Amino acid sequence: MAQQLTQMMASLETTDGCEDRQQPKIYAKNSMDRFGDDLCQLLLSYLSFEDRFQCESVSKQFRRTVFESVVCIEINDRFMRQILKTTFTETLATIAIKCLKIEIIDCQTIRAEYYELIPEVLAIFRHNCQHLREIYCNFWQNCEQTMPTIGPLVTRIRVIDTQSLIHCHRLSHLNVIRLRKVFDTSGELMAKNLNTFVLFFYLADDYHRLSAFVAHNQCLKCLDVMCKMRISEDPLTGLSAQLSRLTQLRQLRLVLNITGAQTSFTDSLRTIGVNCKQLQRLSLQLSHTDSHGFDRKTLDSLRFYHRLKRLDLRLYVIVGEIVLDSLSDCKRLKHLELYIIKMTANVLKDLHIKCPRLQYLFIHDFNNIIDTECLSHISRLPALQMLVIESWDESTNLSDIDFNDLLSRSPKLKNIKTYQSYVWKFYCRQNN
Repeated sequence: MAQQLTQMMASLETTDGCEDRQQPKIYAKNSMDRFGDDLCQLLLSYLSFEDRFQCESVSKQFRRTVFESVVCIEINDRFMRQILKTTFTETLATIAIKCLKIEIIDCQTIRAEYYELIPEVLAIFRHNCQHLREIYCNFWQNCEQTMPTIGPLVTRIRVIDTQSLIHCHRLSHLNVIRLRKVFDTSGELMAKNLNTFVLFFYLADDYHRLSAFVAHNQCLKCLDVMCKMRISEDPLTGLSAQLSRLTQLRQLRLVLNITGAQTSFTDSLRTIGVNCKQLQRLSLQLSHTDSHGFDRKTLDSLRFYHRLKRLDLRLYVIVGEIVLDSLSDCKRLKHLELYIIKMTANVLKDLHIKCPRLQYLFIHDFNNIIDTECLSHISRLPALQMLVIESWDESTNLSDIDFNDLLSRSPKLKNIKTYQSYVWKFYCRQNN
């Protein structure tokens, strides 16, 4: 890594002349100097960002095309560690000048220890990259002075910790811990017309805020709501009533952790399914502190999600046998992931009739129940191309022969991936 960094920085210092920067050469379209530029640019687009600097010294053509395809740059911890070993400001400016076509800067994954450097980093790129139009970031401490400048470019924010959201007029993706974070001190909603919204904790006292939020975000396409704290049936009903107003939703993830007596999710999920007719992806995680508190009829509500193409079903603390008969109404389903604690072979029985278009199947085998009978059910899936079985149990009921036999019996199955005895194994269909 140290050698690569040295080479990269050496390239930055030796190949970026001031004359080239001030007076870039312009070649006519029919000039032989530009012959092969398109192919050269395509080949170089497969290189990592660091490798591009090394290839820059290969030829004039490489130097001319190596950064043409760089339109998005990720400012992560590794990037910052490397830059800090050099002349920070000069190196950043050199990178920004070389990558003139940068349109997106993503610094969402950067850790807090580098937060104080973000304003300088973004200022340098903003000054040198005329095509910059989007910034993905987190709010950092004391960012109020910077946000009025870069706020108009911020379109995605992962965590909110200040009132600086008011400067982000083009915001489309937003992650927050509490709903109150999207309202200012006067109660005015600061995030409107979002495309994607992630809410980590929904509480009963957030209901009035949720109503206001939904009213100004009718165009929402992707929603992720996690209710991991105490919640009763009444606020759950209110939550579903508000979510059902988001008729443009394409993707929904619900994490519901219920405490107390037996609670039915059936009505709530039915309400969402009936009203949100555009839903194509559903991730549903249900858990209950009371082992007798889950109503198995809850899954019947899935029959109202007719347009589903992907379903991620996670059921924890389940009593009694679970069946998925309701999937017979989800004729478009192509992707299915199952995390069911008390799952039996009957879950997979007749799955080929219920889900004839299923191409991807993931099973978390909690109790090591996947055996040859289960594989027999799976082999009947007419469109299945990928099977993943994950188990943390060291013991196993299946052998390599069983999986290879499944490949030979399944008409379109191409790959099997299993995790057993702490080892990943891969099986592929052999082409004749």
